[in-house]
Amino acid sequence: MPSTFPTHPVAVLPLKIWRPRWFDGVALVLGSMAPDAAYVLDGSGLPVWPFSHEPLGLLGWCLPLTLAGAWLVRRAAPAVAAHLPAGGSFALRDYGAIGRARHRWWVTVASALIGAASHVALDEVEQGVTAGEYVFHAAGVVAVVVAGQSIGRRGLVRRWHGPSPAVRRRPALFWTVAGAVAVPAAAVTPFLPAAFLPHTTGARLIAAAGVGLLAGAAAVGGDRRRLPAEVDRRR
Repeated sequence: MPSTFPTHPVAVLPLKIWRPRWFDGVALVLGSMAPDAAYVLDGSGLPVWPFSHEPLGLLGWCLPLTLAGAWLVRRAAPAVAAHLPAGGSFALRDYGAIGRARHRWWVTVASALIGAASHVALDEVEQGVTAGEYVFHAAGVVAVVVAGQSIGRRGLVRRWHGPSPAVRRRPALFWTVAGAVAVPAAAVTPFLPAAFLPHTTGARLIAAAGVGLLAGAAAVGGDRRRLPAEVDRRR
């Protein structure tokens, strides 16, 4: 199957680039990954797979998970982005601006469902391609590099949402907390049920990294200040 990241998210990014006002980029990306989030619970006995990849699962699993995730990502984005490297042409710190993004509820809901449906559709396409899993993995890596550079060089995130909110950088605190959460969570993945399945362990590692970044953002997230440009505009 195509990789949870980056293959599935990069498949829906063109929609946001094409019509930025029509789509909620955060919901698109998280929605495209939501079906595979069920793998985190492999072996738990909970009936989340294959439900997460079924039509009813798009509503019963993917939609609520994406809406909750989008809320968390927007809360954490300014602090996380402030503690990332500048990223050169990728302009990684620009992504703090998604914390400002506000969409009509139906735009976010539709984007979440489109992202989740694209995941299921891409899985079906992969089944008909010889060595499709490896082809899609490679294509996803190449595509996310190309898309990331295009978005960064053109300043699209700033164009869509304005500048990132200013956050006082506290890298020692941020990365200590993020690592204290993510590293133990990642370390136990080989010992969890169904760890021999690459897609299951992959989803768990993504979840560990994500929760770690959210924890780091929570540790420093309240320490914000307004950009001078923002102050000027409000006078």
